[in-house]
Amino acid sequence: MPVHDDTLTSTTPAPDADAPVRRSNRGFFLVAGAIVLSCLFVVIEIFANFGMKDTIAHAEYTLTKAKTAIGLAQDRGTETLDATRMTAVEPTLLWVPGDQASTGLEVVSLATEDAAWGIAVQAKPGACFYLHRTGSADVFYGVGTVCTGEQALQATDPRW
Repeated sequence: MPVHDDTLTSTTPAPDADAPVRRSNRGFFLVAGAIVLSCLFVVIEIFANFGMKDTIAHAEYTLTKAKTAIGLAQDRGTETLDATRMTAVEPTLLWVPGDQASTGLEVVSLATEDAAWGIAVQAKPGACFYLHRTGSADVFYGVGTVCTGEQALQATDPRW
């Protein structure tokens, strides 16, 4: 009679003690995901501000054009500089009194004080460029949020 062994035998092999433990790639994907999101954020910011350099250049061009027009008016013997007289000298720009704010790239706020004058041009809401010429012909520049010629009279920087 055959003898039966009551011992159970398994058909699955025992785990190999030398096999490496498989680790999760979770940390790699967290770091890679953070890098990808950062890159996307930078690219979006670049495109969001893409036209800003052209806007700044246009504002600086308008101030230079206005400065030239004021010099021309002074050479013609214009004793007082105001928005009305400057409109006759340079009609391509919209001139407003120095207590009124510039509202765009072609709008120049002009203020005078003794022999000095200041002009301001709005590049975008909340960003304004100033040009200030003193009575001794020194020219100063500035930037700020208040876009009036009166504020431009306070500019003291040698360049933008």
